[in-house]
Amino acid sequence: MRNLNEVLNKLNDRLLRLEGELFVLRSIARASLTAGDESAARTRKLLEGAKLALADETARPLDSATAKYVAAAIAMVDELLEPPREAAPLFRVIDGGRRDD
Repeated sequence: MRNLNEVLNKLNDRLLRLEGELFVLRSIARASLTAGDESAARTRKLLEGAKLALADETARPLDSATAKYVAAAIAMVDELLEPPREAAPLFRVIDGGRRDD
């Protein structure tokens, strides 16, 4: 049982590391896409190219693991190509709240 816990701990550590790396890379990609300069246009073109390549991959017969991998990659590319949403304010006034008059 100890070996199983060690394996699970290693897998959990690896997953957390990958999630951290993904967070940083996603943030950098989002910043690159919203910069509004030549680099942003180039990054968007690269993502659109990646989307086409991934779509080609889905046309091939894929094993289960590869299909999950490709689906996750497609979801990330789609997420990055979405126009950015306006940030919600941190504080909102509650309608009907108390006023000091």
